[in-house]
Amino acid sequence: MMIEVGELTREVGATAARAIEDELDWEHLPHVHAFAFASVTLNRADRNGWDANVLLRDGQAMRMTVVIDPDRMGYINATFDADGTENGRTVCRITAGQGDHCTMRLRFFVPDRPNLDNAAVGKFYSDMWGRLIDEDEPKMIHRTRALKEGARLHKERRQVTLADGTVRDVPLVCPHQGLPLDCEPDSDGVMICPWHGYRFDARTGRCLSGQIKGWKQLT
Repeated sequence: MMIEVGELTREVGATAARAIEDELDWEHLPHVHAFAFASVTLNRADRNGWDANVLLRDGQAMRMTVVIDPDRMGYINATFDADGTENGRTVCRITAGQGDHCTMRLRFFVPDRPNLDNAAVGKFYSDMWGRLIDEDEPKMIHRTRALKEGARLHKERRQVTLADGTVRDVPLVCPHQGLPLDCEPDSDGVMICPWHGYRFDARTGRCLSGQIKGWKQLT
C-alpha cells in the first residue's frame, strides 16, 4: 500500500503546457539534472507519457514511468525497483495562472513499511523535487521565448574561437528546441548543448549526435 508522506506547491514562470512538455522531456534528465541522473535509456514514449530505465548518480538503477493526465493539467511520475516493485510516486496537478505562469502542486507517496520515517522521507522528496523544478524553470522560460520568437531567434549568432584560433559564427540557441547554446567548443571544435547533450561541429554546424540537422554556416 502506498501512503502520502508530503507535498510541495510551487509557482512557476511558465504555462501548464510548458510544464507538461518539460515532464514529457525524458532526454534532458542527465544533462539538466546531472546531480541526480547518470543516464536514461528510453523504453517507449508518446504524447501521453514515457517509460525508461534510469541510472542514478549514486549507482542505483530503477525504472521510471510518466503518465500525463487526460486533461493535460497534471501527471504521475512513478519509479520501480529492478523486481518491478513501485518504490515511489509523485502526483502533480497544475493550475493555470495569469500570463506565462502556473502553480504546480505535487504530492509524494511511498510504500508503507515498518519504521518508516514519514517526515524524513517527505522532506527528501520535497527537497529533491524543489531542486528539479528550480533547474527546470529556466528551461521552460527559454522554451516559451523560443516558441514566441520562432525562426528569428534561430538566426541570431555569436562568435566562438576554436583551438586553432579560427573564429566561427554559431547560433545563440540550439536548433533542437531553441534553448540557449551557451557552451564553448572543446579542443576538437565540438559544442555540447547543456540541455539535451546534442553535439555539434562548430566548424560546419553539423549535428554529430545524428538526431537533428544542426545549422547552416553563414557566409
